[in-house]
Amino acid sequence: MDSTNLQEYVGAPDSDAAFVEECWDEATALVNVFVGDETVPVAILDRAFLEVGSELYHRRQAPNGIAQFASMDGSPVRVARDPMLGAYPLLQRFMVPGLA
Repeated sequence: MDSTNLQEYVGAPDSDAAFVEECWDEATALVNVFVGDETVPVAILDRAFLEVGSELYHRRQAPNGIAQFASMDGSPVRVARDPMLGAYPLLQRFMVPGLA
């Protein structure tokens, strides 16, 4: 899996390919740091990369953390401050809890 998968996932035009590549690199770094040495199935990692990359990509369209979507009421939606928010539920079950 690579940035072309992310580009397809978010529906980004070819003109955004460089930005999508940056988002992919950041997403894989964030997920890999969170996972560390834990064993996570490749399919789950790939999905986590896509979720985090998508969050990073769409932030550009959300100035000041507010996204406006085409809805009947035009209600603004605050985007997640943590791009890992969508990946945590996918990865958490594979993380070994720390000992205090």
